[in-house]
Amino acid sequence: MARFDGYLFSKLHLIGTKSEGPFYILQRWDYSEHPVIKKAMPWQEDPNLHKFLDKKVTIEGAFGQDGIRYEKISVLSSGPAMEQDLAGPHNLEVSLKLEHEVLWVDKMPQQPKPQSMNLTLLVKWPYRSIWHGVCPTSQIYDFFIEKDGKIIWQWSKGRMFSMIVTPVNVPGGDPVEYSVRWSFSSDQIKTEGDYLARAVFIASRQEAARAFQAKFTV
Repeated sequence: MARFDGYLFSKLHLIGTKSEGPFYILQRWDYSEHPVIKKAMPWQEDPNLHKFLDKKVTIEGAFGQDGIRYEKISVLSSGPAMEQDLAGPHNLEVSLKLEHEVLWVDKMPQQPKPQSMNLTLLVKWPYRSIWHGVCPTSQIYDFFIEKDGKIIWQWSKGRMFSMIVTPVNVPGGDPVEYSVRWSFSSDQIKTEGDYLARAVFIASRQEAARAFQAKFTV
């Protein structure tokens, strides 16, 4: 059985029908929300889940396409174990590599060809063992481009990910590389100046960021 820690709450489901009843949801520490399948009729409360509402809990069970099918549920234990789970295993070395430190943007209207830049997240486990982690979905990483604190591009936006818990292993030694290509039009880069590229490794909830400059070709 897999273990899922988070905050359990409920919403009213199938409102206005004869099946109207509570719908249980587990919020994980990365703010993702996953249905918890109750062992009761749609209009009924699940007595095992209902008594843990509005509490931090540990659920043991399996993750399917429709949500978490629980076998056991208990209050999340406090103390060092809980603090470690909330903080995450922040012992990987993560860094971000950019194709360009200065991004030259062609603003000439007669040349509207797409422009791009490669971004690479490097994740290193500096030991001889293997680091083991887990992602709440099939998404392992994400990338962002920001200007003055505002996101102008996000790699995952518009993409679909399987709602299955995904194990992630990082072997010791050379960094594991996750590369994406940011394709943009000149209209997205409205001003010259400092921009920020940011990457998130979801399995360890760690981030890496790197600044770059955008300049217009003359």
